[in-house]
Amino acid sequence: MDKELLEKELAPFLDPSTKEDVKTVAVENVKGLTGTVEGKTFLCESEKLLSGIVSLTNDKRTDIKEMVLKALINIAADENSSWTILNLKNYEKKVCDWLEEGLNPKCKYADLTCKLVSNLTRYEKCADYVGKLVLKEKSTIGIDKIVLALCNIMHNDNADLHYLGAILSNLSQSREVRKHIMDKEQCIIQRLLPFTEFRQSEIRRAGIVGTLKNCCFDTEYHDWLLGDQVDILPRLLLPLAGPDEFDDDDMERLPDDLQYLPEDKEREPIAPIRKMLCEALLQLCATRAGKKYIKDKNTYVIMREYFKWEREMDPVNEIAAMNVIDMMIGDEPTEEFGENLKDVDIPEDVLKRFHEDDRKEREFAEKERQEKLAEMKELKTKGNS
Repeated sequence: MDKELLEKELAPFLDPSTKEDVKTVAVENVKGLTGTVEGKTFLCESEKLLSGIVSLTNDKRTDIKEMVLKALINIAADENSSWTILNLKNYEKKVCDWLEEGLNPKCKYADLTCKLVSNLTRYEKCADYVGKLVLKEKSTIGIDKIVLALCNIMHNDNADLHYLGAILSNLSQSREVRKHIMDKEQCIIQRLLPFTEFRQSEIRRAGIVGTLKNCCFDTEYHDWLLGDQVDILPRLLLPLAGPDEFDDDDMERLPDDLQYLPEDKEREPIAPIRKMLCEALLQLCATRAGKKYIKDKNTYVIMREYFKWEREMDPVNEIAAMNVIDMMIGDEPTEEFGENLKDVDIPEDVLKRFHEDDRKEREFAEKERQEKLAEMKELKTKGNS
């Protein structure tokens, strides 16, 4: 690929004022280039071409706009490309325009612009950059506006807006964004809680669970998150619960939402979402008070049954579930550890041993799973013969 020649031939025609027929050919060529790693790398390394592509997201022709948005979604597949797009000269705040379009209830391209912003904010550095812009431009694209649109499934008749969930999750990597989500004077995080069971969209559900998980990293909010104002625990446990039967004593100790679940109750079907739920629960056990509260709510029996079920499903999640169970049944830390277990200074040799034990557990769990699959396959083959 002659990069200089291609840039010379394409760049002048990637402009809204270019003749329609020539512009169409240029955009089609760009779209084709984004189908290969080499092509995406080339486009990302050319500021002229990238600026031209970004300028055409304002084109009046719907087919042109759609093609360039899809091209940018493809280009913004890694951290370097996303960072380059976000910092293009003269387009440093263009991401705000795309997000504003995504929030516009009349916009026909809201799903595409949301998917683009989702890709652009996937990595922490990029999320922090965009998060600061969102907090600054709160009158048009503020966190509360994102949450309002996200929680209204009828917000836009032309778009599903599921990727708003991914955007919020990405932005919540930023501590400043999390502080806004957990503003105790507003009711932002509470609006998200019902969507941990939103089965219409894996993307939206994963985004909201990811946001909740990120919020659980801030230990100073744990009492509030677990308390009556938010009551996050049942919303994290419910997707992991199945149609399990417990004796009366165990049942009465569970949160109300976890008691007497129907016989057709299904667990969360998506493995990465289940893992995030386990990680959120583990984070909430990081303080002495949080761990005691979660134990007192009989979380153990839900996690015990979930662990049995997960052993047949996913070895990585099996370990995530076991980590929570270990926390539930482990000895209480002595007073010398303080109230926040995250502050404990673990010796490097002990930390290495923990990581090595985790690796061995994962390998053992995967070996067991493969053996079970092979056994099931063999039985099935015999049954068909």
